[in-house]
Amino acid sequence: MENRVCKILGIEYPVVQGAMAWTSMAPLVGAVSEAGGLGVLGCGFMPGPVIAGQIEAIRSITEKPFACNIFLDPGPQLEINCSTLEKIPVPAVYLDTLNLLDYEMASRIYERMHKTGAKVVAKVNCLQDGLVAEKAGADVIIAKGVEGGGHKARISGRVLLAELVENISSVPILASGGIYTARQVAGLFVAGAEGFEMGTAFMTSAECPTHPNVKAKVLSAIDDDVVSCGESTGEPSWQIRNALAEKLIEIEANHPRAEAAKLLMEASAGSLAKASRDGEVENEGAVLAGQVCGLIHEIKTCRELIAGLCTEAEAILQKPHTIGF
Repeated sequence: MENRVCKILGIEYPVVQGAMAWTSMAPLVGAVSEAGGLGVLGCGFMPGPVIAGQIEAIRSITEKPFACNIFLDPGPQLEINCSTLEKIPVPAVYLDTLNLLDYEMASRIYERMHKTGAKVVAKVNCLQDGLVAEKAGADVIIAKGVEGGGHKARISGRVLLAELVENISSVPILASGGIYTARQVAGLFVAGAEGFEMGTAFMTSAECPTHPNVKAKVLSAIDDDVVSCGESTGEPSWQIRNALAEKLIEIEANHPRAEAAKLLMEASAGSLAKASRDGEVENEGAVLAGQVCGLIHEIKTCRELIAGLCTEAEAILQKPHTIGF
């Protein structure tokens, strides 16, 4: 299944592992890259020395390409991440944005990362951001649909993929959000994607270092268990329903937006670490997973996920199909 994505990123399969704070750490990143995909370190708010340590750990696992995740939000953390990656270059930098992508900032940061020799993978949430990323010089663009886990996008993955494919041809587009089956992957390639990203699927992989309680929570969840929290903050996220999620939903239902946002930040402080690191997934921990949970019922290795999905999808695409209208 080699294509433009594989050639640009130097990987065997056109599969990218989503960046997940407290989850996509060195063991998972190294395993994904070693299995032929692109592992992505979720740098988030890591201090520079921690990022450097994680990069060293990844390189002890694999010699294959991997990426580091940076949020394109103005502030001290952006500079910490960029300056660290300038000192310790990596094969690819995965640049994310929660709000509309600013061209001036994007082009400046893309240029800094390109100067290190890194390929720029831009994750976008709408057509406008995709056009900005293309103009700013992105090497690969990921279209994140509303189905995807973690911070919630705004547009259906199918619609956004179609928009980007119709309007951008110079940069390969990857689909992201709600992906787990070979039939889905085959359909995405027919729709114009040249690769795909998975996050929640890798959260339940054998090599993922997140707490076993988190994996069990994902495996037992159905689609309706995944709820949206944090609309009042402007950065909503999908979470698996538990006592904390119910509390956050109640806060937003009973307080004005500004007040709700403040109360939500207080109530959810440290909740991701409580789940991912400590295994508290019922009362105070947040399990950030996408709507794809209902399709995931077993733990697989990264190689099974990557090679298995691509091989099965390729076989589906090679079968003769008769479509009638």
